[in-house]
Amino acid sequence: MRIVGLLIASIPVGFATLRATTTGTDFRYFWLAGASTLGALCILVVANRAWPRLRGVVVRGLFALLVATGATAVMAFKLGAGSVPALMVVALGFAACSAAGLSLALRSGVVSEGAR
Repeated sequence: MRIVGLLIASIPVGFATLRATTTGTDFRYFWLAGASTLGALCILVVANRAWPRLRGVVVRGLFALLVATGATAVMAFKLGAGSVPALMVVALGFAACSAAGLSLALRSGVVSEGAR
């Protein structure tokens, strides 16, 4: 599950790389991928440290999704996003990948071993 989680969490970086290579000048998606990953990671690490044995993995994952979506949306606004519907699709997609992938990876112990 660790590898699957890390692969899912790396999807936003893959999209950012694809966008950067196809346009040659647009590197904004790297910032969005970073915001999404950091938002989800902060919530999941704190939640896993506070409640390491709690079975509420789904609740933690949903909260991480919410925070990662917000962090990505704020970053997109800061970078000058114009279309709110397009921004929310990208933010939710990146956040879903980050939250789901990091939830799997943290639950498998790949990232949280030092945090416990």
